[in-house]
Formats: sequence, C-alpha cells, structure tokens
Amino acid sequence: MCHYQTLYHDDTTGYVVRCPECEKIQVGYGNLMVTFGRGDFDDFRWWLKKIKNDQDLSQSRTLRCIVIPTPCEGMKLLLSLRELTDFDNMLETADTELKSLELIRLFEDH
Repeated sequence: MCHYQTLYHDDTTGYVVRCPECEKIQVGYGNLMVTFGRGDFDDFRWWLKKIKNDQDLSQSRTLRCIVIPTPCEGMKLLLSLRELTDFDNMLETADTELKSLELIRLFEDH
C-alpha cells in the first residue's frame, strides 16, 4: 500500500505526490489523475514544456485549443494557454521538490 509524499498541492490547480516505496508519481490536475514512473514523469514534463514553448503568445489565454497527448492511447488533454502554464508550473515545482528529496536521501544513506 502506498504512503504518499506531497511534492505539490494547490486546491485550485492540482497535486503531485510520490510513493517512496514503489516510487510511482501521481499527478492530479482538474478531473484527471495519471500515475507515472520517474522516467515517464520526466518525459511528460519535457513534452509539456515543449508544447508550451511552441505556443503563439498572442492567442487567447482562456480558449481551450491546445491538445496534450497522454500515456493513454486515445486520451488527450484539451487546455488553454493559462491552464497549460499552470500545469507546467505545477510539474516543475513538484520536480524541484522531488530532486530535493532525492538529494536528502543521498546524504541519509551515508
């Protein structure tokens, strides 16, 4: 049974948690919940950042027109530029926390 560490939580945006035993990372955003292994989490963050960087900043920030693929075949996220920015910030903040925990664990092992 997983016991989660919170890497990020915001009532309006979502959450990112990690199980230290199985090392799965669970991301909750809106009404979507996805569980990743560490490599898949990193790949998804990279892909999300690439899509964000490719957006035309003159487009409406609230129009949901940005399609984000997910690990589940046939399921995609449809986000606005504002939502994409919030989602990217959430994942980057969680990744920073995850890296901090990994560094602390390195020193605890010695």
